[in-house]
Amino acid sequence: MNFIKEKNFESNAVKKGIVSGLLISTFALTLLTTSSVIGEENKVYAKSNQTDSNVLMRGDATKDLKKEFEKQIQNIEKESSKKQNEPKSVEEMILEQPELLKDLNFVQANYDAVTKAINTQPSLMQYVGYENGLSASAGVFYGPSGKETYYNLDMSSVISIMRGMGNNDEYWIRLDGAKMLGDYVIVAADLGKHPRGSIVETSLGQGIVCDTGSFTYTSDTQLDIATNW
Repeated sequence: MNFIKEKNFESNAVKKGIVSGLLISTFALTLLTTSSVIGEENKVYAKSNQTDSNVLMRGDATKDLKKEFEKQIQNIEKESSKKQNEPKSVEEMILEQPELLKDLNFVQANYDAVTKAINTQPSLMQYVGYENGLSASAGVFYGPSGKETYYNLDMSSVISIMRGMGNNDEYWIRLDGAKMLGDYVIVAADLGKHPRGSIVETSLGQGIVCDTGSFTYTSDTQLDIATNW
């Protein structure tokens, strides 16, 4: 009897140990499963939260880009408006209206800028000329002082005479081919009517009498303008 009781007792103890072990294992498995689920939920939440954050960040970046773009547009408009209000340069005027090169007064008033523009854009040379003045093609023109013709000779002796009279103005050739002494076109005239150094009006601008010629025998009002034509 005692043996049976002891046997039963051992059997019950074993059963209790097995049950306890199973309970512990089940509890541990439950903890692991719960932790795993909680971890996944946290991951899902974190991922979702990060996505929302990215969406917000992208939204903020878009707004910033839009503001920057609008700012750049405003700056461009301001610069454009400012440029429109600024006076145009001679070169800009010529490029827009190349016919200005046929305007004697415009060319004379802006000679340096006109020269620079033509050197930069050689194609503009086709516009250089004077519709209302003496030209190589016409040969003769009746200007403000009377009949005008042109001649092309070496000016060294003429310039030497003017230097001897005290004139030290620069000798140069204008874009249209007129030979110049300072600001004046070199002109041959009747010295009895227009002494050397006299200023006379011509179709090519104001001229300075520096020379004379045989043409004066038949016309004391005629002017022969020095050119490189």
